[in-house]
Amino acid sequence: MLSLNQAQENRPQGAETSSLVKQLVDIEILYLLTFSPKSGYELKKQLLNWFKINVSYGTLYPHLHSLEETGFISGKWQQKFETAPLKKRSYSLTQTGNQVLRESVESLTKITLAMQFMMTRVDMSAQISSPAANKSALALAENFFAERDYAVTKSMTVAGFSGVEYPVDLLAISSTSKMPRVIVRILDKNPITIDDILKTHVMSFDLEASLSVVLSSSPVSEEIAKLADFYHISIFNGRDIEDTVNIMCSSLKL
Repeated sequence: MLSLNQAQENRPQGAETSSLVKQLVDIEILYLLTFSPKSGYELKKQLLNWFKINVSYGTLYPHLHSLEETGFISGKWQQKFETAPLKKRSYSLTQTGNQVLRESVESLTKITLAMQFMMTRVDMSAQISSPAANKSALALAENFFAERDYAVTKSMTVAGFSGVEYPVDLLAISSTSKMPRVIVRILDKNPITIDDILKTHVMSFDLEASLSVVLSSSPVSEEIAKLADFYHISIFNGRDIEDTVNIMCSSLKL
């Protein structure tokens, strides 16, 4: 979610570039405040050190004022000593600001990962799991979605918005659910890796999926679980794939 300034509805023609730059600086400010509250001076210094952006105070403080007005950050006047003549305003990230930052980073990551994978020609054509080996498991998953009024197709390749074709073990589409497009992948030959999560993330973005589900009978590391949670990828694992599908059916909320 890149639109941090929600009041820009009637911008003059040609202002899109400057608006995008402003939004990126806003995201960078929110990110820096995730570590600790900071003054304008500290933010100016870290924007230069971390992001190589040499922003003037005349530019920085309107950003801070706008972010504070929208409720993304909170400012508080402080002084080092009670008798000190000068005060400084320290800014903290609010819960709303943290959520906006998370959504913004997720949106940017989808775009940059998709670009990176396409430009470097990363192989996205991993084999669809064997229909024979997982026939009963896929049938269980099909019934689960069909009972919730999804149209289901299994073991297929689906063309994304980019034109790239992706292997999908199950695609479920509904015109009434809040999760109208669900893709299911079975990754059961080896433990799930970071690369698997990133590829699933890109696939989900390009296929415009509302939900991505990964099924595996291998244990999932804490690192993988956290990464999947960040990208809203639901991972289920059990003793075998059929057991995993049963766990999905009892846990997944659509």
